[in-house]
Amino acid sequence: MKILYISTLYTPNLVGGAERVVQSLAENMAAAGHEAIVLSATPHKNTVNWVNGVKIHYIHLKNIYWPYGEKVNAAPAKALWHAFDTYNPWMTREVVRILRLERPDLVHTHLIAGFSCLTWRAAKRLGMPLVHTLHDYYLLCPRSTMFRDGRNCGTQCVQCQLYTRPRRKPTNLVDAVVGVSSAILRRHLEFGYFDATPHKPVIYNPYPLASSTLRSDAPSVPIQFGFLGRLDPTKGLEVLLEAVRRLPQGSWRLKVGGRGPAGYESHLRAKYKIPEVDFVGYVDPDSFLPEIDVLVVPSVWQEPAGRVIIEAYAHGIAVVGARIGGIPELVEEGRTGSLFTPGNSDDLARQMRKFTDHPTIIDGMRLGCLERAELLSPESIAEQYLTVYAEASAKA
Repeated sequence: MKILYISTLYTPNLVGGAERVVQSLAENMAAAGHEAIVLSATPHKNTVNWVNGVKIHYIHLKNIYWPYGEKVNAAPAKALWHAFDTYNPWMTREVVRILRLERPDLVHTHLIAGFSCLTWRAAKRLGMPLVHTLHDYYLLCPRSTMFRDGRNCGTQCVQCQLYTRPRRKPTNLVDAVVGVSSAILRRHLEFGYFDATPHKPVIYNPYPLASSTLRSDAPSVPIQFGFLGRLDPTKGLEVLLEAVRRLPQGSWRLKVGGRGPAGYESHLRAKYKIPEVDFVGYVDPDSFLPEIDVLVVPSVWQEPAGRVIIEAYAHGIAVVGARIGGIPELVEEGRTGSLFTPGNSDDLARQMRKFTDHPTIIDGMRLGCLERAELLSPESIAEQYLTVYAEASAKA
């Protein structure tokens, strides 16, 4: 089977978990004997490259600026960028060129910011089966988060409606839509997206078991908690830092892995001068996770999937997660971790005390974490997508 994946970014232009999911899926399909091709955007000229058996077409992004650099663009420029991104005929011409060149058996889109929904029309006009995976809220919100002024959006604001209403009708062209969690799929269906799409499964994100760096020794003394991810207000790190202030001294330490905007990092370091908290900056998960006993995922926004949870399970690490978005679908209370009320530092402290007061439960959860990770191996997830491809192709 010849599959064309479309993703805004692809290695080496990696920003978040979604791009890594696309890479994992494409490479596993190639390893299984399928022909995997990727179409991705770049700030540079058009090029073609091969990585791990996958052919990649990098297409120069045709909009008023490249949005994934360090530069902060002015509000009028952002508004114009999003307006072009609703329907971008210049990028659509490039998509059509690649579709006609490669003639794939199926098109699988992921993050399509930069390409726009016209991509779907192009694929369907050429008679190609179409699958789309929901990784974020791009179709509902120009910021892709549905989070503003420190709060989750219950409805679409006027700005969101203006930019995204034209994106709703084209969703009915999709033969199968996949949610990386039930939460993100349900959210789109509630707003009337993908009404005519016949197949709507949930397939969680993959991550390989980390056999070479698997944590197998006894819990640390004191218990070593960890946070891993972008230092951003939506990730709830301040909730976690408030929570550890409520824990008994000498029973815990916290290692914070990740980077964020310099101003926000400085704010955190200045406000929370806690000796037991160590900000370690950017780290490789395979190096970071074996050094902790419990991972804390304190997100305050509607986290679609929380891939870091699966990364922790692959190392046999239990998770304390906020009961929001797709996180509760991954954390099984008492078996792979514990859940707390999002934004509530008191409740988070109570859940963390379960581990400091009874460290033996960490060993007891290790097997449950590994069993869950096995179900989310890249090979298992690729098999689930092949089933979706067959259903989409039969419908088309």
